[in-house]
Amino acid sequence: MPSARATRKDEVWTIRAIDREFMQAVAAKDAERVTALYAEGAQIMMPGRPPIIGRSEILDFYKGALHGLIESIRLDTSEIEVSGDLAYAVGSNRIRLSPPGQPSREELGKYVVVYHRASESDWKVVIDSYSNNE
Repeated sequence: MPSARATRKDEVWTIRAIDREFMQAVAAKDAERVTALYAEGAQIMMPGRPPIIGRSEILDFYKGALHGLIESIRLDTSEIEVSGDLAYAVGSNRIRLSPPGQPSREELGKYVVVYHRASESDWKVVIDSYSNNE
């Protein structure tokens, strides 16, 4: 007999847990832990640069960014929608940056993240897109 599908409440809880894991991994400066949240062919789309595509490029990005630029990221997800094996989250973020040789600063922005269900209880980020409010 097939297993019972997770309820919407369970799926929303799982996506919120991914948010918490992401913020904790960034705070710990753990690029591998951050990258593990992404699907193999995932893309990060941010202002002013081409997409970062695939886990290898995502890992390289976070290895550099977490050691000398990003101090912390705070996510505030305001909306989560789930449909079958896809979900999306919309929210605002607060990124604390410490560029080398410059004073720390905070950037406020917004994001949309698309998730794909990799297995019954495992969701992975497939598209991570954000922009600054300025």
